[in-house]
Amino acid sequence: MNIFRLKKAILIVIIAVLFPAVGARAATSMTPKAIFARAGLNYDAVNDYIANAQITVESPQVHVPDMQVKIYFKRPDKIHLESKDGFAMLPRQGAVTGNPLKEITGATDLILIRSEKALGDDCYVVQGTIKKNDRSDEMTVWIDKTNFLVRQIAGNPEWGPSIFVKLWYMRVSNRYWMPKMTTAKISIPPMPSQRFEDKDKPGGPTIVALKFTGYRVNTGLSDKLFEKQKGSNKP
Repeated sequence: MNIFRLKKAILIVIIAVLFPAVGARAATSMTPKAIFARAGLNYDAVNDYIANAQITVESPQVHVPDMQVKIYFKRPDKIHLESKDGFAMLPRQGAVTGNPLKEITGATDLILIRSEKALGDDCYVVQGTIKKNDRSDEMTVWIDKTNFLVRQIAGNPEWGPSIFVKLWYMRVSNRYWMPKMTTAKISIPPMPSQRFEDKDKPGGPTIVALKFTGYRVNTGLSDKLFEKQKGSNKP
């Protein structure tokens, strides 16, 4: 009888030890598609929004004045801008207004390459290659393991400027995760003719920063709002 109880106790201990281990392995072996699906729930919850944004651009090549704009956004990628100064634009690169996973989701070779901290959060790091016409763009995203929010994005195209984006979030209406601030570092590689010429010209990356306030989410924006400026908001 004592032997039977001893065997039973040993079995219980073995189960208690093994099952958490199995659960831990399952938690760390999420596939990239599963990670993206979970992260997509955050962004799919937002159909439209209105927000105030302060836009600053620091560039060694061109001077861009600071802008205060009101952004109207509607899925999938409709944007309307308003500004009291009459000058409103979003940089074509560096402004994250919708789902930051939109591009990399179409990659065919997504790989979970590692886990590491980014902006203070433990993150999954997923990499993939996007085919665009006759070129390949390598993208890497950092998605935090707690709230499944995109914290960083790195884009390294086969040719053309590379980009590194960081995102910070705020909770809106105690329900939606919305960007509080985004920064984008855009680096343009030198052209072959510039490697030995124009050495005295200023170089370095361009930094685009957006700070958001005053969110109103899912108010039911009409499509008519976006017809007037269609195609003219991102020069």
